[in-house]
Amino acid sequence: MRDRNGTPRIGVKLRHARQVLGLSLEELGARIGLTEGYLSKIENDRATPSMAALHRLVQALGINMNAMFGTLQHNASEVFVLRQNERPHMETGHRRSGNHVVLEQLVPSGPEYLLQINVHVIEAGGGSPELISHKGQEFGYVLEGSVELLVEANVVALEAGDAFYFNSELGHGYRNIGSTTVRILWVNTPPTF
Repeated sequence: MRDRNGTPRIGVKLRHARQVLGLSLEELGARIGLTEGYLSKIENDRATPSMAALHRLVQALGINMNAMFGTLQHNASEVFVLRQNERPHMETGHRRSGNHVVLEQLVPSGPEYLLQINVHVIEAGGGSPELISHKGQEFGYVLEGSVELLVEANVVALEAGDAFYFNSELGHGYRNIGSTTVRILWVNTPPTF
């Protein structure tokens, strides 16, 4: 399901995953440190979780972030092409709170895919300031803008053309430190985020 702007409505997917596990909103909230009321708003698409909150949700529900996008159709025996104007995207967080990030999906998702590749679009002042961690490895290439990458105690300023790599089990986040939009090509393996 998508809203008027083509953005996936993630609430129904999260509710379904929670119900499959037989969890109440209260039980799920207790596991991940979010209130029952806030989870209800997320499931009814009346609130947009930050990337860190969405990450905690999908981990607790045994799914990954790509499951929120929906399914890109692909015949494994053919070349997969996704045109720029056809990329699924998902918004996380809010502009006012400084944690707004848009993810643009670049590859299909599913158990047969080894990589998760998105473009992270971060407006000036935005980012994912709450550190997250998960299994795997990550690579990024800054396409445009200036970003501060946080990995554990390391803080690294990156500009367009810079690349980075780290173990995903280290707490990580980022923030746009410039005055223009940042775009980062971001690769995770396995697709656990």
